[in-house]
Amino acid sequence: MEVARGELGRYPFAAVGTGDPVVVLAGLSPVTGVGGDGTVRASLAPLAGLARRRRLVLLNRRSRLPRGMTMAQLAAEHAEAIRAGLAAPVDVLGSSTGGSIAQQLAADHPDVVRRLVLISSACRLGPHGRRAQRQVAARIRAGARRRAFAVMAADLVPPRRGQVALGALGWLLGPALVRDPRELDDMATTIEAEDAFDLAACRTPIAARTLIVAGRDDRFYSPALFEETARLIPRSELHVIPGRGHVTVTRDRRLRGEALGAFLA
Repeated sequence: MEVARGELGRYPFAAVGTGDPVVVLAGLSPVTGVGGDGTVRASLAPLAGLARRRRLVLLNRRSRLPRGMTMAQLAAEHAEAIRAGLAAPVDVLGSSTGGSIAQQLAADHPDVVRRLVLISSACRLGPHGRRAQRQVAARIRAGARRRAFAVMAADLVPPRRGQVALGALGWLLGPALVRDPRELDDMATTIEAEDAFDLAACRTPIAARTLIVAGRDDRFYSPALFEETARLIPRSELHVIPGRGHVTVTRDRRLRGEALGAFLA
């Protein structure tokens, strides 16, 4: 599928498909922007069916984020980007960390978000997710970039299911993913912003209709956190998929088919 690239405000975007836009906010990645095909493929491949009738507009974090930037400030920049290049309000889909930004965006800028989809994202990080991301950010800030990649890679799978091997692979190959080491500083800033995020602390509740899709075995967010998220968003519906985790939930046909397709029809 042909990929179009450009800029929305301060944010680079990559777009596929035709039709009314769906803004897709990417999950946490060491890579800044959307210049690499791998970033676009990883973020949009699970949504390929949707691209047959909608234009998927992928946003990933911009470069040179000021240290100490908050989730509210990140959301404000995304709101400016959408207003600059799209006919707001638009449908917004956020995965993982992108879902945290999307929640803040919908709460603070209701004029921008028509409908909201959250995939593997809840009202705040769970204990494991918070601990793991703090380790990554701390290693980046200390200049231990290989160790940061090792933590990120190992955390893709549950304990005793290849964590040691994946950690070693991340340590060895991770640095090759980024062209500029400052990209990792931007990732650490994003992690620190998400660490402080809590939807319950937002000034106004999310008014947009919201679909929450979660894996029951997600290690970053518990089922109880997903249920709390649904309670905090008045017009929400929650789909918890058994046997799926933080990453594997995107491979489930129920996400790619009936739940997502029906909600955004």
